[in-house]
Amino acid sequence: MVGMTGQSGTVQDALFGGAVIVENAEHGPAATQDPREVARIVAGAQDPGFFVIERTGRVIQADPARPGCAEAVSRHDGDTVAQLLDSGHLKLGGNHHIHHAGQEGPARAVLVPKATRDMVTRWGHLRPVPDPRPAPEPKRATGQGASGVIWVDVVQPGKALVLLAGTSQGGTVLREAGRYRVENDHGALVGHASTYRAAGRLLARYYGHRPGPGPVEIEHEHRARPRR
Repeated sequence: MVGMTGQSGTVQDALFGGAVIVENAEHGPAATQDPREVARIVAGAQDPGFFVIERTGRVIQADPARPGCAEAVSRHDGDTVAQLLDSGHLKLGGNHHIHHAGQEGPARAVLVPKATRDMVTRWGHLRPVPDPRPAPEPKRATGQGASGVIWVDVVQPGKALVLLAGTSQGGTVLREAGRYRVENDHGALVGHASTYRAAGRLLARYYGHRPGPGPVEIEHEHRARPRR
């Protein structure tokens, strides 16, 4: 497979095989730090979907009007897909026979893991999607900075999505055997907590923040109907 980042050449006149590499001075795609761009690409990966031509590393997008066909994407979108594949936020799936630009051949589907879907859902519940995180300030001599507001969005009974205000960091909280299982953005276990509030503070500490005097804001999107 042609690497998704750090390529030193451009593939020409060979979409699905016999790649011709033309050397250039570029050093791979520039990473995006904008959560809105990440959310847009993740949505596009779900519908209509992206494919990667393994022999060339080129990213193409499914054409919903022509099953089995794909169309070109902008360089920025292709670079962002490559970035998310490299970071593990997107995964490569099985091979499909695709028609593109007058040629045809195998291309692998781009899949969206559950952890990535939850991450983007959390951003969507906190409208608007958060701005890119600013460059970190120099650490104070007193230690780690306070986390600020911790948002806990209860999206259904026993499940909440957490976001640390001013960052793209967070995780998922799931009710499990009378307590709450706390996971990071990638679905890895962080620990357990007794309440949603405690879970939010646990995630803040996990990401290196000191839970400060700022509140833990809890929003309940699902409320039980009152009994008659």
